[in-house]
Amino acid sequence: MRGRGFVAFVSVTLSIICLYYLSFTYYVYKVEWDAAVYAQGDFQKEQQYLDSVSKDTTQFLFLNYNYLDAKDRALSLGLDLKGGINVILQVSERDLLSNLADGSRDLVFLAALASADQKQQATGTADYLSLFFQAFQEQKQVYKSNVQLTSPDIFGGKFLIDQISYNSSDQEVEKVIRQKVETFISTAYDVIRSRIDRFGVSQPNIQRIERSGRILVELPGVKNVERVKKLLQSTAQLQFWEVYDPKVVLLYFQTLDKLSVGVSAQGNKTSGKADATETEGAIEKSGVEALLEKKKISKKNSAEVSATSPRSLLALLHLSNRRHENTVGWVDVRDTARVDRILNDPRAQELLPSHLRTIKFLWAIKPYESKNNFLELYAIRTDPEGKPALSGDVIISAHKSFGQFNQVVVNMQMNVEGSRIWKRVTEKNIGKSIAVVLDDLVCTAPSVNTVIPNGRSEISGNFTVQEADDLVNILNAGKLPTSARIIQAEIVGPSLGQEAIRSGLISSLIALGFVFVWMIFYYMMAGVYANFALVFNLLFIFGILISFGAVLTLPGIAGIVLTLAMAVDANILLYERVKEELYKGKVLRRAIDESYSFKGALPSIVDGQLTTFLTGIILFIFGKGPIQGFATTLIIGIFTSIFSAIWLARWFIEWHFEQCKGLSFFSRITEYFLKNFRWNFLSRRKYAYIFSLILMVVSLISLFTRGLNLGVDFVGGRTYVVHFDRSVTPEKIATDLAPIFIENGVSSPPEVKTFGGVDQVKITTKYKVDQDGSQVDEEVVKKLYMGLKLYLPAGVSLEQFKNVQDGRTVGVLSSVKVGPTVAKDITKGAFWAILFSLLGIFIYILIRFRRWQFSLGAVISLLHDSIVVLGVFSLCYGLLPFSLEIDQAFIAAILTVIGYSINDTVIVYDRIREYVYENPQRPFRQVVNQAISSTLSRTVNTSLITIFVVFVIFLFGGETIRGFMFALLVGIGFGIYSSVFVATALMYDFVKKILKKTGKDHLEKY
Repeated sequence: MRGRGFVAFVSVTLSIICLYYLSFTYYVYKVEWDAAVYAQGDFQKEQQYLDSVSKDTTQFLFLNYNYLDAKDRALSLGLDLKGGINVILQVSERDLLSNLADGSRDLVFLAALASADQKQQATGTADYLSLFFQAFQEQKQVYKSNVQLTSPDIFGGKFLIDQISYNSSDQEVEKVIRQKVETFISTAYDVIRSRIDRFGVSQPNIQRIERSGRILVELPGVKNVERVKKLLQSTAQLQFWEVYDPKVVLLYFQTLDKLSVGVSAQGNKTSGKADATETEGAIEKSGVEALLEKKKISKKNSAEVSATSPRSLLALLHLSNRRHENTVGWVDVRDTARVDRILNDPRAQELLPSHLRTIKFLWAIKPYESKNNFLELYAIRTDPEGKPALSGDVIISAHKSFGQFNQVVVNMQMNVEGSRIWKRVTEKNIGKSIAVVLDDLVCTAPSVNTVIPNGRSEISGNFTVQEADDLVNILNAGKLPTSARIIQAEIVGPSLGQEAIRSGLISSLIALGFVFVWMIFYYMMAGVYANFALVFNLLFIFGILISFGAVLTLPGIAGIVLTLAMAVDANILLYERVKEELYKGKVLRRAIDESYSFKGALPSIVDGQLTTFLTGIILFIFGKGPIQGFATTLIIGIFTSIFSAIWLARWFIEWHFEQCKGLSFFSRITEYFLKNFRWNFLSRRKYAYIFSLILMVVSLISLFTRGLNLGVDFVGGRTYVVHFDRSVTPEKIATDLAPIFIENGVSSPPEVKTFGGVDQVKITTKYKVDQDGSQVDEEVVKKLYMGLKLYLPAGVSLEQFKNVQDGRTVGVLSSVKVGPTVAKDITKGAFWAILFSLLGIFIYILIRFRRWQFSLGAVISLLHDSIVVLGVFSLCYGLLPFSLEIDQAFIAAILTVIGYSINDTVIVYDRIREYVYENPQRPFRQVVNQAISSTLSRTVNTSLITIFVVFVIFLFGGETIRGFMFALLVGIGFGIYSSVFVATALMYDFVKKILKKTGKDHLEKY
């Protein structure tokens, strides 16, 4: 073996580097284990321990470690292993266009926006701007209008007057708009990243999704999910408003008093009961949920509120209980909906006196005293255009501090322009109040005692420390340029993550143990060295994953184990070739040298690995989330497997050869099998055609009649995994939930399935799938809670049910939300992934074997495998005790099956090419049969190992990956069959037709 020293140097160096990176992970887990032992289940105590040692430098393994630094360089675990939240935020490009057009009311412009909305919803395309510009031209024809994009009523207004002239072409306008929108989206990305950095999440993953206004945010280990969701979506509209004198407003309220009884009574008849039945109690929000909630209308249980006795406005306002002179009322939170209805009634608007035409009523951000559940109502004065006295974007810095009475306050500094305006505003309002408003909720409304000339101000609003921290973070990070809504979300609880780790480790150890035992049984001492190479291969994979900063997920673990099982294939190919050469009478040294050359097994290894690599690249490009994690480990594993099998295992063999002068590649069973097995495969191909045709017809009939169990990835919706403290019946739960989920007067019953044990279910609902926003998410969870309350232990509140926490025994363990637009994107991406993989394989085989018959046979075989797997999923869903949903992981399984099946096919093709090269005059039928027979030992060997590995992961790998593994089991099983009886047989028949035309029975030399 040439270059033995180089192989040894690379192996040792790479091993040291990988061990170095793995040492950070080991150190972090050692510290965290010590913290867990110290805390004994107390999360706050555990966090205090980690905080106390976080910056301490410790010598460990001859190196100096710091916990915080090591944490950043340790192996990153995905949501399914660690718990946390993964969301895709959609920055509203529609709102950005509207802002750039200064809120244009032009009919063509508005119609183009509406048309773009509809097309994006229908097609799932992420390129909203292209849809808009196309729709604008179409709507001009509809309205028979000559309006141009450069019109002052559209993009030629004050915001873009320096960049767009009246003579600018549509292409120039589009270029400017795209640049502006890209700037806004980049700003949104920077703001979100800054917020997350300040939030203090370890190893966050924040990415721009190309050619769209979407931002991916993945935060492993986060426990307060609701706080994060609010923090991400908040635009943080901080404003300063002048406040009306309550005495002036009181005269208006007295005028409304008689009218209010009628309005309240009418409201009670129509929706009074609805106002009081949302939740079991007024829940005081905490953190950013309280600070940033758009509309705060908390209600008490309907039993506590009388909906039949309407009260006047003055009675609802509880003027005698008014605590502050700057408020116009002090309202029970149960009555806020009634007050809103009265004040927003058109008749109330008509009674407004002229000096109150700019009035605006806003609620306080939360009850002043939670035990009384009263909210203050403020009368805000706007300018004639409805704008505030000062906007919060003038703030350049903010920090938290404590006032003279130890209350939490937020200090802020304004820029020069803001300081100038603030001086004028405070000078004008000495002795009056100015309201500090965050997203239409009043934080505080202090009186102005003196002029503030330098822009340094203080916000005090009965904040908790967490609320003040969140507000400071938002002010310092800036505000989003437009709204950002969550269009896809995946939330996994830590308890579910720990179960995934446990099941993943068990399945991995069992699978690897089988691989090691089988290799020794089949190849004796040579198998031992193949196992050594696998151990180094595993070390290399994890080391490279950590060094690249990749995230390990449950599909990633499956990808590693599957990669190792397929990596054995390279050793098997080499060892089988050694046995063949020995069987021909060659000495061991020469047999090894020829097997490890391009005259031996190397072409088959390279071809097989390249086709699998091609599949992995397509998976990585078109996949998202778990699919990318699977593809990452697959791609890395291909490179490490080739190095380990071809060079490292060879190095071990050479070392053994020098020490012992001999090496066994045989066991008696395998030797007998090699010498005695021969079979005429092609003579049975017609029976195989009939069998395959029946399989495909049955599969297609089932697909067209029964269909597939499409998951939320492809149709949109929300899925929740809910755990109970006792066994439950899915059918009974579905029946109980059906009358609760009613949309437009029609029941929309969720789909309920057992997920794992009998005490855990997976609930999927399409309720309001077309609507986004935190309010809808909250509504769905509330309905779920109300429907499942009978199955929960007494005393479990809504907050306990929905919030992901450590040590949870009941409630929502994980949730997934996919908007319809994202679902269409995923569907489109899956289609292109499969199409491009088939096309890429066709082209590669055509180039490699220079005959279209080989390519066509292989691609038809792959289509056969894909249709059969789809057919099995169509026939069996609902009949098996585990989920057979078609989701992104299923697409990963299909592409993996394609890669595995083509690997088998290419190895047979390589052997055919080799035999044709050795003896061009030999009948092609004999060549094909011999090629199949000579590779059969390798096929059986590799297939048994792979199928057993997949089966073990299927049994012990956990419920979340069971459907994925079932698809692999079916696909790999039929892939082994199709590589011989479909791909090779069809290729033979295609070539046979060409040979008949030429009157030959043999194929020309390559």
